[in-house]
Amino acid sequence: MLYIVGSQKEAEKLEGLLPKEVFQEVTRIAEILDDNYGADRDVFEEDGGYICILEKDSDVVELNTRHEVDLSEATPEICTKFLDGWLNALILCNNEFGINVILSTQTAISKRFYVDD
Repeated sequence: MLYIVGSQKEAEKLEGLLPKEVFQEVTRIAEILDDNYGADRDVFEEDGGYICILEKDSDVVELNTRHEVDLSEATPEICTKFLDGWLNALILCNNEFGINVILSTQTAISKRFYVDD
């Protein structure tokens, strides 16, 4: 399932739905966004950005269809493997807006962002 998170309050709703380490990474990023851009901002229109959690290929399609984020075209600023089977790719849209894409390595698109040595 595709999850979109823009604040700690939204991130807390995912507890128990994601692996513990993934949940911790999402809440860590959400805290940074809240601290720097405000917890009550419009995450799609105002500065800061949001976090997407993609577990399967259909989530990648949904992100492109519903939110017009095409991961086949996007170039991440940085991509790190933070847990066996999960990546965090930061896509900067402009100076003050980024999308953190937390994505399972089970998705086909993940190989575009990270090659395991």
